[in-house]
This record gives sequence, structure tokens and C-alpha cells, in this order.
Amino acid sequence: MYGNRPKKHTALMSLAAFALAACDSGGGSSDSPAAPVTPAADSTGTSSRQFGTPTRTQIRPGVEISSRNGSCTSNFLYAENSVTVYIGVAAHCFSEDTNSGIDPCNTRNEAIGFAGITIENASRPGTLAYSSWSAMQQRGETPGSDVCTLNDFALVQIHPDDLANIHPAAIGFGGPVALFTGLAAVGDTVYSYGQSAAHGGVNDLEEKRGRITRIVAGGLGYRISTDSAGLPGDSGSAVLHQDGRALAVLSDVGVGVGLAPVSNGVVNLERALDYAKSGGFVSAATGLLTWDEFSP
Repeated sequence: MYGNRPKKHTALMSLAAFALAACDSGGGSSDSPAAPVTPAADSTGTSSRQFGTPTRTQIRPGVEISSRNGSCTSNFLYAENSVTVYIGVAAHCFSEDTNSGIDPCNTRNEAIGFAGITIENASRPGTLAYSSWSAMQQRGETPGSDVCTLNDFALVQIHPDDLANIHPAAIGFGGPVALFTGLAAVGDTVYSYGQSAAHGGVNDLEEKRGRITRIVAGGLGYRISTDSAGLPGDSGSAVLHQDGRALAVLSDVGVGVGLAPVSNGVVNLERALDYAKSGGFVSAATGLLTWDEFSP
């Protein structure tokens, strides 16, 4: 385990559902935060940056993101430059129409610039910088299309006052060592971490291990089966490939019944980032912040 929370014990829950994992209505081993260093994006969309030992009180992949729409779990950190740094989450975390049955290309969403966002371990509110649901509406995507259904990704800008207290190491497992490019294969192992209050702070429920069971819509997304349910509040969380690369973002959940495996829908992160950049919604210089240590 990499920077997880203290273990607790609680009863397991059995649920049967299929819905967006949204919107429920920091682990580490040191106490010395590292100062940020100017990132440089490479051709894979990865930014190189130096960090010290991750701490329990830093802004990291896996911290909770909350607003008037509820709470979600963050995925990874991204930087455009030394003062413009984002934390990723799911777009549906910032829509009042989440779970209403309304197509994402028709939903009401928080406006870009919305500043009522609380980031766990941050001293200042975050600001919504990008929402794929808003971007798709601006581009006139067709409701019901694969892209409208599957593209569920948002970026929240971290206030400059908090940039000395960030770290890219994912809670639970470490990494990401890089951005995953191309398509993963059915059967590949994946790892994730979610902060739903329904997990009761139990590490064995928050930390998920599983496998890819299906490639969806030519690679816009994947279905994965995991050993622990993704629950409301887990959405937006990071999905790491077996080699430690950042693969995807948790979007929806389908909880197994009895001994049936848990099924989750995840968004291909490379495709989600490319959509944001190619449409001019996010600077092409924006890259993933990485951490070389990966210990699943």
C-alpha cells in the first residue's frame, strides 16, 4: 500500500446498481511538503517535475473534491506551467443533472470559472477550468453519441497559494509513472482508489484491484471488474494500468450481486485529454505530473 489511510474494520455492503458514481450528497509517510518545479511537457503529455516524499497532508491523486453538487474523488495532477496546475475529476461531478437521465450533451453544468470547489488539503478553493460536458455542448456533439455518453472528464485549477503542497503520487499505489498511450488489452490488471464515505475509511474497500473486461466504443472507454465496489463519491478517481501508467478515470459503477464481480465504466484518459486539447479548451502544453514509484 502506498500512502493509504489507517486501517479500520467494518461490514461489507452488497448493492445492486448501475449509475454514475458521482457525487456523494491522503496518505503518505512524511510531513515535509516539496516545493514545485517548472514542468516540461513531452510528446506523451507527461510533465517532468521533481518532488520529495509524499505526505498525508498534500494535494494528491485520490483526495476528495467537493462542491454544492456533492463530492467525488480526484484522479491525477496536470500542469500547464509552474503556476497553472490542475487536479482531475469527472465532469458529472459539476452538473445538477447528474443521475437524472439527461444526456451529458444536454445537461446543466457549472460555468467555467466556478470557484465553489473544495479540494481536500488545500487552503484555498479550486476553480473549474474544464468540463468535457460543457465542451461537448459548445462543439455541438450529438446527444446519444458515444462521445457524449463516455467523455466524462474535468479539470479543477489549484490556487497558486497551494502549489507548494502538491504531490503527484497516487494514494494507495503510487505512480503514475507516465500517461498510457494507445489501447490497453482485455485482461490487463488495473488499480484504483476511491473516497466514498460508504467505504467507511476502510483501505481494503477504498483500494481496488481488477481487470479490463471490455474495450468500449473503439477505445473511448473501458469496462473493468474490481474486487471492491466503486460507490457514489468514488467517481472521478484514478485508474492505473498494471505497469503504473495513468490509464483512465472512473465514471460510472455497476455493483455486483453476491459473488458477481463489480463492474465499472471508465474513461480513456488519453482520449479525454486529447479532446480537451484539440478543441482548444485546455492548452496543448498541459501534461500529466508523474511519480516513478509504483507499488501495487
